[in-house]
Amino acid sequence: MAKGIDVSSYQGTIDWDTAKNGIEFAIIRCGFGGNLTSQDDIKYERNTTECERLNIPYGVYLYSYATTIEEAQSEVDHTLRLIKNKKLEYPVFLDVESEVQSKLSNETLANVVEYYCTKMEEAGYYVGIYANLDWFVNRLNSSKLDRFDHWLAQWATTPTYNKPFGMWQYTSKLTLNGIEGMVDGDISYKDYPKLIKDNHLNHLDDSEEPINPNLKFKVGDKVYFTGTLYQNSYGNGPGQSRNDMEATITLVNNSENATKPYNLNNGLGWVSEADLSLTTNNNLKVGDNVQIISSGRASKDGSGNTAYGIGWQRTVLDYDKNALYPYKIGNDSGTTGYYKRDALKKL
Repeated sequence: MAKGIDVSSYQGTIDWDTAKNGIEFAIIRCGFGGNLTSQDDIKYERNTTECERLNIPYGVYLYSYATTIEEAQSEVDHTLRLIKNKKLEYPVFLDVESEVQSKLSNETLANVVEYYCTKMEEAGYYVGIYANLDWFVNRLNSSKLDRFDHWLAQWATTPTYNKPFGMWQYTSKLTLNGIEGMVDGDISYKDYPKLIKDNHLNHLDDSEEPINPNLKFKVGDKVYFTGTLYQNSYGNGPGQSRNDMEATITLVNNSENATKPYNLNNGLGWVSEADLSLTTNNNLKVGDNVQIISSGRASKDGSGNTAYGIGWQRTVLDYDKNALYPYKIGNDSGTTGYYKRDALKKL
């Protein structure tokens, strides 16, 4: 656990030489809204330069006004422009609390936030979401956002949010030598510098290891996995094996030396490219043996009676990629039914 602050131009000119004695990290506002220089935080460059001079670990946040995917892309561009060549040992957070966003439906808001976060991950950064308790509970409650770290703003003696969160902004009234007036106080529950460095994120080691430009998959891809899960992207600490598991790629280590460059399901484990295939691909072929794990239909267009056989072991007799139920399953005794890919477990 580490204690820190988050700052913006509202804190004026900070005496970082003095302030560093009372903190272990800082989160610095880089800007707000879309990619306009007029919307850069006017103290951002000074604040980040001072933190790097004094070896204060820091991350950044962008105050979001995005209400569409196009606006979210502009905010991605804004963030990437400002953090290029910065040494971010803490995440990039999207601050979601603006009045214009409060008028969006929960689904639209979730789509906008997910887009920003996914694009930042694809750019190689550790990304998270900042919001207050009410927004996390009532607005940003889509399960699609759960995989991104949450930075909870709840000014109280004890946080009451019932989902995992990596950071807690516990007050807006912290006083600290070196800063005039009050400042937000934060607690980090994760060792972000270690997480980010171990997973080769935020481009901290770009000068040390070459980037692999030939990786086949990207963050957000839905995949099937058969193989062994490892504790890190260099193949250390083998974990349990999985057979034909459906998963999502949530982190990618672009280092040329990473032998297991893909992280599944936000920390489940690191895996090699050879053990993955896109769920949109036909990674079952005619003749493969499968176990039926959920129901299908009597015909490949979805019509007819429900085809059960759950638990039965059968064979792939045919595959029609254009069909609603593309896999024809059966054995020498005849056809059992037609099934979608997620209804079948490869044996």
